Amino acid sequence: MMYRLTSLLALSLVLAACSTQPKGPIVPPPQSVSAIKQWETSGRVGIRTPDDAISGNFNWHHTPTTFSLNIVGPFGQGATKLSQSQDNTVTLTYEDKTITGQDPSQLLYNELGWDFPIQQVTYWIRGMAYPETDANIELDEEQRLKSIEQDGWLVNYTRFTDVDGLELPQKIQVAKPPFKVNLIINQWTIQ
Repeated sequence: MMYRLTSLLALSLVLAACSTQPKGPIVPPPQSVSAIKQWETSGRVGIRTPDDAISGNFNWHHTPTTFSLNIVGPFGQGATKLSQSQDNTVTLTYEDKTITGQDPSQLLYNELGWDFPIQQVTYWIRGMAYPETDANIELDEEQRLKSIEQDGWLVNYTRFTDVDGLELPQKIQVAKPPFKVNLIINQWTIQ
């Protein structure tokens, strides 16, 4: 009886160990911030517009060809989802409405009155200037990124975190009066 119990326990441990092994190839972490091709962030967001002030949680998943940005207010209220599929169709879902278009920033502005430059923010959130337009970059006394001024927006960085050996922003404010977005990133996943 004891032999059966010991054998069963050993078999269970072997099976459990096998089930926790990674499946598929292991992708090494990027060597630089600019080499990040796919990422996911989550945290807190505060959005101020001329007519509204919204706070909640966000989750943003970004690949080279798609993205999904979800913002959910306190207690699950006021969910807003903005996504782009591989065929470049942009979908905005909020208040039981679903609207599609081709430009995520224009869709947000037309539907919600939010001025939010999605293309630029995909770079700013990683601590880089958008490569298509001129930018003024300011470093602090430790030569760490302090701010980016670009396309009429001021992006201030007040805290960074180490993710797989890379320094990524943890606390950011993106402002172009009267619009302001505060992001506090609790988690980064990068590839």
